[in-house]
Amino acid sequence: MIGGYASHGYAAEALGLLEAMKRLKVKPTYITFISILNACGHTGLVEEGRRCFESMGSEFGIEPGVEHFVALVDIMGRHGQLNEAIDLINGMSANADKAAWGALLGACRIHNNVELARFAAEALMKLEPESSAPYVLLHNMYADVEQWENAAEVRKMLERSNIKKECASSWVDSMVC
Repeated sequence: MIGGYASHGYAAEALGLLEAMKRLKVKPTYITFISILNACGHTGLVEEGRRCFESMGSEFGIEPGVEHFVALVDIMGRHGQLNEAIDLINGMSANADKAAWGALLGACRIHNNVELARFAAEALMKLEPESSAPYVLLHNMYADVEQWENAAEVRKMLERSNIKKECASSWVDSMVC
């Protein structure tokens, strides 16, 4: 039920079910919190998401995994808390993976933070040296803010790396309201 509510933008209802579970002494699972955090991220419930993340360990003894950290990075990033998001990535108990850096890179594009975007893209390039995605996203971000010299530099980096740009695919980000 929580997953269904979460995937259809009904974060308040998903959070209500979590509260009902607490009252009934039903322990939520690792997956339950992934759904709750994603719902919070897509509906702007930043503080609720942060509280749920913290309650995983303190109330339920569930150690947050990479998926939970990525969801919290996404929550913070979507809502402009980029410094907090990078602090979270740097302090992850689980190693930051490409999804965490990808979420941060996407948030940087939303909020036009090119400096942090370059940092996130470079981290992605190290984690996925065969992927063109970080180059393309960084190039497009520079183009969006009309930093043509930087965009050209990223394009040259991609060409020098001999990585082929993947055709007919795109990272699509949507917000459910």
